[in-house]
Amino acid sequence: MNLIMNNNMNSSLNTQRVTVSLPDYIYRRLVKQVPERQVSRFVASVLEEKLFMHKKQTTDPIDDFVNLRRKLPKISDKKIFAAIRKGRM
Repeated sequence: MNLIMNNNMNSSLNTQRVTVSLPDYIYRRLVKQVPERQVSRFVASVLEEKLFMHKKQTTDPIDDFVNLRRKLPKISDKKIFAAIRKGRM
């Protein structure tokens, strides 16, 4: 079963027409659950979410740690050592 998609979610965005092959059981669920003129919007939304989540997946834990450190407030060595000493008492 082929599905022709044209994303019109936002008229200011450029869109591409795509032909996608789907297993029959997925197509049947799609046409049952999504309003007739909303299929493209639904498919684009699901793909966008899936691609966003895939992009957020960790690729290198060290890079992720370094990027997280950049976002945290800077703490002086003096304060860090004081907190360590306080924790050891």
